[in-house]
Amino acid sequence: MSVTIDLLDSMLTPTPGQPAEAHYRSISLPNRVRELTSLLGRLCGAAADASDAANAGRGMLAAVLLRRDVASLAGAEAMTGLSASAAVSLMGEIAEPLLALFAKEDASKQSRRQVGHCVAELCGSLSVTNAESGNEWMKVLLGRLEPGCAAMDTMYLRLLASVAERSPVALWSVGTAETLSSLFRGNIASLETLEAALGALCEVGIAYEKAKRVAQSGKDDEIEKALLAQFPETCTSVNSSSPPAQLGKLLLPSMLEALVRFSVQPSSPAIILSDCATHLATCADRCPSLLAGDAASLEAVMRACMSVAQVANSQEDEDVTYLKLSALDVLATISAVPQIKRSIMKPTSPSPRSVGEMGHQSSPLLQFLIQGDAGNAAGDQKGVLYLCAELAVMGVDDDEQGWAAEPAKVHDAESSWEDDRTALHAESLLESFVENLGGSSTLPAVFQLVDQLLASASWRNQRAVLSMLERCLAAAPITFVPHVPATVDAALRLISSASPRVQYQALQLLGSLCCANSVEADAEPRILVRERYGGRILEAVACLVKSSCTKVASHACLTVVSYCRGGNFSDNCQASIEKGLIVPYVGSLLDALRSGPLSADLTNPNAMKEGSLAVLIRAIGAVACLADASGEEFLPHYGVVSGLTACAIFGLETSGPVIKMAANVKNTHEMATLRGSAIEAASIIGQAVAGPEGENVLTFAKDASEIMNLATILLNGETADVIPMDQLLAACARIAAVMGSQYVQFMPSVLPHILKRAIEKLEVSITDDTDGVPNSNDDGDDGIEGYSVSIPGMGSKKVKINTSQLEEKAQAARALYEHANSLGKEFAPFVEASATAFLPLVHCEYSGDVRSTSSQALCQVFKAACLSAAANDSSNNAQGPAQTLLPLLARALTKQLSEEVDEDDVENRYAIADALSEVMWDAFTHKAGNGERVAQISVGDAREIVGGLMSLISSCLTRRSTLLSEMADYSFDNDEIARCDERARAESEYLTHLVDSVGYQLKSLGESFAPIFAESVAG
Repeated sequence: MSVTIDLLDSMLTPTPGQPAEAHYRSISLPNRVRELTSLLGRLCGAAADASDAANAGRGMLAAVLLRRDVASLAGAEAMTGLSASAAVSLMGEIAEPLLALFAKEDASKQSRRQVGHCVAELCGSLSVTNAESGNEWMKVLLGRLEPGCAAMDTMYLRLLASVAERSPVALWSVGTAETLSSLFRGNIASLETLEAALGALCEVGIAYEKAKRVAQSGKDDEIEKALLAQFPETCTSVNSSSPPAQLGKLLLPSMLEALVRFSVQPSSPAIILSDCATHLATCADRCPSLLAGDAASLEAVMRACMSVAQVANSQEDEDVTYLKLSALDVLATISAVPQIKRSIMKPTSPSPRSVGEMGHQSSPLLQFLIQGDAGNAAGDQKGVLYLCAELAVMGVDDDEQGWAAEPAKVHDAESSWEDDRTALHAESLLESFVENLGGSSTLPAVFQLVDQLLASASWRNQRAVLSMLERCLAAAPITFVPHVPATVDAALRLISSASPRVQYQALQLLGSLCCANSVEADAEPRILVRERYGGRILEAVACLVKSSCTKVASHACLTVVSYCRGGNFSDNCQASIEKGLIVPYVGSLLDALRSGPLSADLTNPNAMKEGSLAVLIRAIGAVACLADASGEEFLPHYGVVSGLTACAIFGLETSGPVIKMAANVKNTHEMATLRGSAIEAASIIGQAVAGPEGENVLTFAKDASEIMNLATILLNGETADVIPMDQLLAACARIAAVMGSQYVQFMPSVLPHILKRAIEKLEVSITDDTDGVPNSNDDGDDGIEGYSVSIPGMGSKKVKINTSQLEEKAQAARALYEHANSLGKEFAPFVEASATAFLPLVHCEYSGDVRSTSSQALCQVFKAACLSAAANDSSNNAQGPAQTLLPLLARALTKQLSEEVDEDDVENRYAIADALSEVMWDAFTHKAGNGERVAQISVGDAREIVGGLMSLISSCLTRRSTLLSEMADYSFDNDEIARCDERARAESEYLTHLVDSVGYQLKSLGESFAPIFAESVAG
């Protein structure tokens, strides 16, 4: 059996059962590799004749198959049937023929490009199989590439880029800045040449950062090293003496000059110019040293990109718009690098004591970015903020009526805003610039633009202004404080606009202002949005919940939700607000909701339109938040629950213990969400009016029983999909908090569904990647997230994970937490099953949310076990649930904390550390009847746990020290100081939990802890 033209033709014409593919796989791997290489030699020459489409297709397939098989040569002998030496020999056998094919100038570009991919794959596989052989081949390859690259042949430059991407370690094992720079010495005669050269240079720089990361990992296994090098990673530092910095200083000036030159030529394709900018933006993220090796290089990059961003676009050509955005992307990305950010923001004169003292001189580069270059020949180069504002105005969907006519959706998909993507991109860039360049420098310029835009009554201008103000609030919350009164006034003035798009954006801004209500600044008084403007805000919002535009009405309901939730984007987000800020307005808001969305006719489910359903769901959420914020003072309005319970069975028929869909009613996702929102809102209202001490619990008792009876039928029946399970379980958990011990009767129906989600095997699959786009994400709408990666020995694969399952597991953990917390000692019969199901999820490698929520849930499960033992046991029970669970849970939490390597993921680390501290506290404080602790940590377990905790404490102290140093570096920017301070406080709170966990063990063990103290703490 062999690979023939006929076999390729059969594979190009798939038939049922795919016998051609099976035949191909039956051929031995070495024969396939040799015969495909030989076939490529014949087909590449024939494919040079553009009229021979058949041979072109065959050549393409042969190259794809060969690349896949070459990738598999890096696999283990059990997979390939070849020893490492045999695989290396085979790759050496085809290396020269492939290079000769690539150099064949009479072959088509497409054929040469595909052969080039095979060569790059060969480099990667050879390096993985035998690093020394890979390095030797890399030397040969670079020597063969040099003439073509030096001549600025785009085919050779693209191959260099592919080699750098596939074999970064080998490239930088044999290459130096000097030798690699010789590959780029030719003249740039065309835009296509520039794009290829710039792409190759950036990939070479990024390859250096990958190789450095691999070297620092300490890994010995070549496959692990190759996998580590595959994944892109943001680089947050600049090393001016690194090889990429040297390459940038040598090569970038001429490339940037060419970029500016081509950008002003009308004949230059905007899409190729955009590719050039994309290369620079990627490099700014992954290898900033290449672009900012010294001040001159950084300034050259910024001036070139500023020039490109000025390209005229009077015809609003989409390609030109994308070019402008791409150029601004480079500036936003590189200015976000901490060292670069500080160098741009730092004043040229001594730093003032606060941002309020504006006597210092901004750096020339900062002035240039904000104001543009007034000294250029044309005299009209604009700053980045102006350019972003301009794109935010013109980049929005101009069909206002069409936008307003579209129904509101319960879950806004990205496609819902597709026609606004230019404006959204520009507004996101503006937010980045305000954060990266400092609010004190940028906000005055932004407000000048605001005044200019509002001089026109254009709805586009007004919408852009409102969005820009929201972005500025998010980017520079401290510096924005003095502008809050004017911003609220503008939002309340524009909310009465006749334009639904302006109304929507005004609602969005008001909601954000409510979320930022607690922001304070040392040099300014507190701005109390609700205290000063609450009545006016809610009055305006109440009018719009009845809007005929369902998007506006839905968003008005969401603004009520934002008003009811406290917080300033961080630690107290969704904390309760003072009741006095909402209770006086509850009646009028409920009247508006009743006369608006809550007046929907529910008698005919099929007549409900998608937009009306979405508004009704949002309105129910608003009612729930009003009750939650009002607490027991919502009691006069409790009658709304009857309407909610009716909504909970919307479109259903009940007959005794059976619930089913009503005749001729289709169960849509929106209708199921409506029922779930209604049952969840009813439970929130019941919990709110019950009062902190349960003084009004009888008011809710009858409705609570009815809801639980409904929930029990659904959970035990076959129609659970009529209400989303997460909403149903959340409602049950709140009712458990109200009913207490009386709720235990429902646990046999509820708990199995919680545990089922926890133990359900996660769907993870690895399949061949047919898209051919390495390192690309694929976030599908079906709850499946995919990632493409080239796996040594397996080739390009797509890893798919069912993210919906991950969300369900996290929701189940939250439901378990609430049940265990609400039932306390009554939860004891369910401790063992719950711990068995959720303990493995503490180590869920695919989701930090699952790890943190499961840790918190198990903390409450352990507390329930301790409470039960303390209430019922006369002495410590070595076989009891509390004693059994303690060492397992403590070790698991400590182990997971040591594996939380993402330093930016503060919330998950904090949640797990908090759970560990709580577990140790409960073990220390809960005692049986004879005074013994119901759960006692052993000396052996404590030694292991404390050793791990001390290592974590050391790392935490290092991070805090770094943050405090950064605060000193940013003495000229109060917003950045606040961000550093927030992270430092988060680290302090995390540190407290770690120290407490050690302390509780010390107290529990007493003198027995002395050896551990000497070994791990004092040492």
